[in-house]
Amino acid sequence: MTVRQIAAVKTARYAVLGPEDGPVDEVWMACHGYGQLATYFARHFEGALRPGRLVVVPEALSRFYVTEGGRRVGERVGASWMTREDREAEIADTVRYLDDVFVAACARADADPRAVRLGGMGFSQGTSTVVRWLAYSPLIQSRERRAGRLVLWGGALPHDLDLGEHAPWLNAADLRLVAGDRDSFATPGRILKEERRLTDAGVAYESTSFSGGHRLHDRLLADVMQPIE
Repeated sequence: MTVRQIAAVKTARYAVLGPEDGPVDEVWMACHGYGQLATYFARHFEGALRPGRLVVVPEALSRFYVTEGGRRVGERVGASWMTREDREAEIADTVRYLDDVFVAACARADADPRAVRLGGMGFSQGTSTVVRWLAYSPLIQSRERRAGRLVLWGGALPHDLDLGEHAPWLNAADLRLVAGDRDSFATPGRILKEERRLTDAGVAYESTSFSGGHRLHDRLLADVMQPIE
């Protein structure tokens, strides 16, 4: 058996909050977690809006019917960024897709994708996704500063990312780690392990905990999304 690859065209969607027709001086790319959709996830950012800020929420390309205990949860649909199957191709596809979304959103808002202030935010599975985009996108690499703020919520940086190699841009990105004190995925132990990994690589970060589980906290989200300097 021979397995081959072919590039396919797929229609994707993203949600936008803020002045889509400009003027815009700050764009946030926010990647949702496993089993979520962009329209649901985007609602959490309404309290973080301000004049000149555009929040862009891409939706992962692989949709599925959500199940719990082997049974479908009604008609609920979620999306996933990737699996371990053919992972290198999936990572490359996702990086190109996020580039396309970012460029399209900037074009509509008359903002320069190479110069506009950029914030990255990821929740759960979306943390690895947004970090990989910032790390591997040629477009983002061409910017003077890849990101002015990077918020990783309820998740971690990709385990296979060489933090020593990527420390310069991570240190310029004002990295924030956020997790609930009862998060069943980003447990206190896992957060501590991630903090040690960052410290060993010489990457500065700020870590914040709140009372709760694996979820967003809208007021805290607005706080960590203060204007990028």
